[in-house]
Amino acid sequence: MAYNIGDKEKVNERKESMKKENTNEMRQMGEIFKEIRSACGFTQDQMATFLGVDRTLITKYEKGERGLGIGALERACEVFGCNLNVLRGIEEYKPMTVAYRAKDLTIEDMEAICMVQKIALNLRRIKEYGKE
Repeated sequence: MAYNIGDKEKVNERKESMKKENTNEMRQMGEIFKEIRSACGFTQDQMATFLGVDRTLITKYEKGERGLGIGALERACEVFGCNLNVLRGIEEYKPMTVAYRAKDLTIEDMEAICMVQKIALNLRRIKEYGKE
């Protein structure tokens, strides 16, 4: 396919624009992730172990330097008790308090927190649906 120079420049400008948008969104998601992780009382090490990634990836993700796969993001949302739109900054985070006494959370503890968060999130959705 033949392009004229003007078309090529427009395509390159659009690519650069999209790259900046993606970088900004990734940085924003990382910041929100960090805020929620900290508010939940999870360390980077705990999250890394729970998500099955290296701690340095969590650090880089929170700084907006690297991305996390969709599976890891969905898993993080489960333990945070939210959905991906919260991490994307589209919806507000509505924390659900889960009390636990363990100093050093294990993966099993975090799995249990996920289950409680899922139940609480579903109850919240049912309650909101009833208001409509």
